[in-house]
Amino acid sequence: MNAAAPLEGVEFHFDETSAHNAVAFFPRYLRLTAGEWAGRPFHLAPWQADRIIRPLFGWRRPDGRRRYKRCYVWVPRKNGKTELAAGIAVLLTVADGEPGGQVFSIATDKLQASIVFDKAVAMVAYSAELQEHLTTFKTSIFCPELGSAFRPLSGIPKGKHGLNMSGLVGDEIHEWDDDRLYQFVHQSSAARREPLEFLISTAGEKTGYGWEAWQYCQGILDGTIDDPETLVVMIGADAEKDKADPDYWKRESTWAEANPNFPTTPKPEYLRAEAKAAMRLPRLENDFKRYHLNLPVEQTTRWLPMDAWADCGAPAILRPYFRAVVEAAEEERAPPERPPEYLAWLAAPPAVRQRWRELPSLMAGKRAFGGVDLSSTTDLTCLAWFFEAQDGGLPTVVPRFYVPRDTMQKRIKTDKVPYDLWERMGALTVTPGNVVDYEFIKRDLYADAELYRVGSVAFDRWNATQIILQVVGEGLDAKPFGQGFQSMTGPAKELEKLLLGRTLDHGGHPVLSWCARNAACEKDAAENIKPSKKKSNERIDGIVAAVMALGASMEAEPEQDLSGFLANPVIA
Repeated sequence: MNAAAPLEGVEFHFDETSAHNAVAFFPRYLRLTAGEWAGRPFHLAPWQADRIIRPLFGWRRPDGRRRYKRCYVWVPRKNGKTELAAGIAVLLTVADGEPGGQVFSIATDKLQASIVFDKAVAMVAYSAELQEHLTTFKTSIFCPELGSAFRPLSGIPKGKHGLNMSGLVGDEIHEWDDDRLYQFVHQSSAARREPLEFLISTAGEKTGYGWEAWQYCQGILDGTIDDPETLVVMIGADAEKDKADPDYWKRESTWAEANPNFPTTPKPEYLRAEAKAAMRLPRLENDFKRYHLNLPVEQTTRWLPMDAWADCGAPAILRPYFRAVVEAAEEERAPPERPPEYLAWLAAPPAVRQRWRELPSLMAGKRAFGGVDLSSTTDLTCLAWFFEAQDGGLPTVVPRFYVPRDTMQKRIKTDKVPYDLWERMGALTVTPGNVVDYEFIKRDLYADAELYRVGSVAFDRWNATQIILQVVGEGLDAKPFGQGFQSMTGPAKELEKLLLGRTLDHGGHPVLSWCARNAACEKDAAENIKPSKKKSNERIDGIVAAVMALGASMEAEPEQDLSGFLANPVIA
């Protein structure tokens, strides 16, 4: 809790009656609205009463007005912060004694802002006493006696002139692109006697407005920022311990430290399941830390689990053993005994372990789908083939990589990328000059079309129109493939599924494995994902091309099996 540091020339005092009345309002008039607690009196948890409501409503100025004009609450998900915000909104609407009060809920969009509002409507519906004083409408809650109202606002300031805010609830600050709407509503409170803003969120990425707000709050708590009118409550795991101990976030003791309502909510079994998923899939680790431990995270998120990736380079005979190891770890059992085949694989010389060399010939005659990433002509470019599981085999990726020689020399020297080694291994084709020569790609594409049964080839839309026309002219089914969430999320999640199940075969291709280590991903509000070149620190063209090839296979019609017709012809 903020210390009672005075404003210049102002002494604050604590009014126990005001603090008590604010806390008592919740169970007296409000009911919880969701799950197993729906309809029960809203008894505040000790941390809610003692760290938020009592200081927020108890500390007073000499003239009796509230000391605090705003309150930031940063706490992990599933700890009741939205329910608390709805209760405060109802209190400010009906019990703050503000004639003509205007209480607003804001968020990134009106749907998000309506979450708090809808909970407030439910609270009124549960309380016969509140219904005597409040009338609910589709977009507002109105108090006729005071002429006050509570309503949600959309995520843009346009069209909101004439506001006169007395109360404000801001939801999920970490998702805000900027503070334009907040500032617009905030500035409308100038004529109010004691406006109150209640801003809630979990931690977010270390970027944008949400990160600015987090740092501002940290400054208030550590004393580097003097703002005695703002109350800050931050509850979460210890960021320094998380940096020092890679297993810190996985422990139930850490979850209890970060979640003030644990184990009532979130439930231990829920967090165990979420943590296990995050241990398997690196992109979920950051989500677990920010949403469940209230730890700010870096913007860049490693996407693919490299232990699973390594397993998918091994022979198919070892896959049951790898899956058994993963299952044992998830169930906290002892790992299975290592089979002789696995020991032989570990002892094999590097030349034997380079299975990627033999995959093209093994895939000969099989149905293939291509993905071509042409987004870079001055660095790495990739043609990737994806083969569905056929003839008892595993889904397989066979890539071809290209780089211009001038770029290769520079990258070897400045970035220590071993393009020269990969060229000698036959894992990379080097084209003359300082840009990738598309003729090399088309040559290999046509040669592969003679080797495989090509279903279709997906091209990145960027700068691909001419080459698509040329490829179509040669009789191949070529089509543009979008790089947005709509096109990429399906195959990206399918790639994750194949990796986690150890059911993908890439043969340990060195350039593709390098791209996999580099790959970061982006996620939208609907949990869609896509590989992100912008967030990745190095080239990921091979992974992008593989996702596109996988996407082409998912869009294709199932291949018709003619064996039944040949054995039982329709026409005798």
